[in-house]
Amino acid sequence: MRFRKRGFPRPSTKSGQVEWAAGLFFLLFLGILLCALLQLDIYRSSSQYLEDALALSNLASAVVDVEEYGKSHKLVITDPRQAYERYKSAVKENLNLNDQWECQGDGVITGPVIIVNYTVYSVSGNDVEVSRFDEDGLLTQWREQLGSAVAPNGIKIEATGVYSEITYQLEGFLGTVAEARKGKLADIVTNDTTTN
Repeated sequence: MRFRKRGFPRPSTKSGQVEWAAGLFFLLFLGILLCALLQLDIYRSSSQYLEDALALSNLASAVVDVEEYGKSHKLVITDPRQAYERYKSAVKENLNLNDQWECQGDGVITGPVIIVNYTVYSVSGNDVEVSRFDEDGLLTQWREQLGSAVAPNGIKIEATGVYSEITYQLEGFLGTVAEARKGKLADIVTNDTTTN
């Protein structure tokens, strides 16, 4: 009797097996690439949708004092609290939110939408009166100079305007959830062209 170990037979590599393996690898890579592109497209469309909704909500809340404009031609938002209430109403309307600030129906926004920052910039001469509402709705007011006032997104304040920032949960492809944050500054300017 022979008690010698038998080795495994050497596998034969045929060109068909290598091609199949390479094809499956490229198919898997293509599938991953398509999933990533789909995820990026969801994020991009959500960003554009939220940017438009924020711009509309900011403009809806930025109602200037008409009497002051008639007297001095200065665009000033005199009541920031009222502007903040108009903004909250406009955000709920534009994003189709319920009373719990959650999106109604099937959308990419999951969970509640939270207003992180709402700031009114009223420019009068070289002074900028800043009225900021935080996440809890608490109002803080201060004054800055026209050249030094900057919105949280880094844009210099040159005219009366409103900045708002919200955060929300974003549901992506295959059930992935990420926290998204979007901010937008809307300026109110006039085109004063008088003809003689």
